[in-house]
Amino acid sequence: MKPVLVPTTDVNSETGLLLAWYADDRSKVQAGETIAEIETSKAIIEVPAPESGFLLHAAREGAEVRLTEPVARLFADAGALEAYAGEEQRRRAEAAESGPRATEPARRRAEELGVDLASIGGDALITVGMVEAAAAAATIELPDALPGVAALPRIALIGAGLGATQVIDILQAAGSGTAVAIVDDDTSRWAGEVMGVPVVGGFERLVTLFGKGAFDAAIITIGTSVTARARLRESLVANDIPLANAIDPTARIAAGVTFGTGNIVCAFCHFGVDTVVGDNNFLSAYNSYDHHNRLGSDIATGPACTTSGLVVLGDRVRLGTGIHIEPHVEIGDDVQVASGSVIVASVPAGHAVKRRVVTTVVVPLR
Repeated sequence: MKPVLVPTTDVNSETGLLLAWYADDRSKVQAGETIAEIETSKAIIEVPAPESGFLLHAAREGAEVRLTEPVARLFADAGALEAYAGEEQRRRAEAAESGPRATEPARRRAEELGVDLASIGGDALITVGMVEAAAAAATIELPDALPGVAALPRIALIGAGLGATQVIDILQAAGSGTAVAIVDDDTSRWAGEVMGVPVVGGFERLVTLFGKGAFDAAIITIGTSVTARARLRESLVANDIPLANAIDPTARIAAGVTFGTGNIVCAFCHFGVDTVVGDNNFLSAYNSYDHHNRLGSDIATGPACTTSGLVVLGDRVRLGTGIHIEPHVEIGDDVQVASGSVIVASVPAGHAVKRRVVTTVVVPLR
């Protein structure tokens, strides 16, 4: 049996979206044949079969998959595939009868720590790490938000990943607010710190702290998923929690430019005359939007994305790194654009712009 992994060097993404299968489950495939397509935060990647054999899918289309885990498995013959699939089905049936799906090590660890597997919830297979995180969450003493600085807005951040460090740095450089708390639903991050700012719990703790007046506004720091940004913004609106902007002081903002709320604008971005920016966008460093552009909401981009004049970006657009867009082009809602693309014509909503990921070969100097 040969596991099929996603061929990516994207260090910013832990997961990807399985956009499509190009080879049927249990079908015979040839080495090098494209069998699937995965979307990460930076690119849309074609997954080749590492060798010839019979293919067994490990995830369905539309599922979020971890980039370090197999999306499929290859078998030398159909008999070996069916034997493996039958054993997996038997294990799932036994797990269903005995409660939540969990690995045997996870069940043993749960018994040691006194964790009820049913309390972890979800449909995913429960692992030892998930059990230990649940045990830690039950005993963690969550810190309070920082007091903040007089005369500056107190900002709570959603997401304790790398995006949080960028937002904290922007707020400090711009003097536009003070990060006083971070929330993250990953319990392993609770009671930790990011650049001196405490991780105070999950989203429910955010709502509680806002009710107690512990902060003034929030910023969503997640830059790898437009779906997550949109969902979290809706949750903030539902709880009457306002969003704040974090705009790096090196940004060049021309006359007539307007911003909504919740935008993150990283270093050396440019916004041309009369450009309109919506809400809750994560715009990485060295982005340039020329005159009279229109940007929707819940957009996320990589560095060095540039547009000409009179360009329109819809809602929930995801741009990779180093993308160039010609004048008068309209990018529809929910469009994904792979890194390095040059867009010369409009892209309808719900589509993807792909580039084949190539390998760079390093050779000795002569």
